Amino acid sequence: MYPVNSLNSMPSSLLDYFPEAKGDGLRVTWARATNNKARLATGLRSPANLIEGDVSMSCNSRYPVPIMSPSATVPSDLTLEEWLQELLRYNNKGIQLNFQSTEVVEPACRVLARVADHLRGPVVLNADIQLGPHSSSAIPVDAWTFLTLCRTRFPRSIISIGWTTDVLPSTYLKIGYTREYIDRMVALVKEYTLIQPVMFPVHASLLKYSIPEMQRLLFQVPNSSLCVWSTKANPIESIDELLSIRKSFNIGQVFYKLPDEQLECFFSNT
Repeated sequence: MYPVNSLNSMPSSLLDYFPEAKGDGLRVTWARATNNKARLATGLRSPANLIEGDVSMSCNSRYPVPIMSPSATVPSDLTLEEWLQELLRYNNKGIQLNFQSTEVVEPACRVLARVADHLRGPVVLNADIQLGPHSSSAIPVDAWTFLTLCRTRFPRSIISIGWTTDVLPSTYLKIGYTREYIDRMVALVKEYTLIQPVMFPVHASLLKYSIPEMQRLLFQVPNSSLCVWSTKANPIESIDELLSIRKSFNIGQVFYKLPDEQLECFFSNT
């Protein structure tokens, strides 16, 4: 595994950190939502390649600090600083931080900067910076704040930028990521002259209606990849749909974050 801050050997993609994946994004795995001490401990003991957590600003303390939580209103027993310190004990694993609001970006980056030199695995910095399809209530993270700080403070990170997504009813309109969404995202990548590898998280239920658009996105953004995700609340309908997605892209350009049962079934069918 390559150190994140090596001056001589900067990996050009997430797969470069994990030669055991043999160039296949499906073989890179995440421990998701490790937002409390118990889930973090479980994730660290697991074979997962990356530990993922959500970062928000606490609103229940006199001195707000970044905490591991999907929302500022959801309490947590774990601050970002504590989360990172625990990760340092298992520095063969990568991390992914999901920034849940604009206000947490700068404080969280300060905390991360104090330990970044000691993290040997990949660092994926993720935020939804644009409104997505069917998204009405979610507020995007400010693109300027997120991209400027991540680009300058963590030049060897992997930047993950996506679209907000509300809970999707199964009967929703069959509309995915249109060319307009793609063109706006490409424009942002060019505007901020991102030199890091770029990952685009896309909801599996929307991606299946957007294959040509996502092929266009990967073509227009060098050294980019997709991260196909879903949750138990919004699972993709069938393994056949995942297999269709897999056949539409280079296997080295697509990663998958799916519910465990679905991921196991998908993997066994490839």
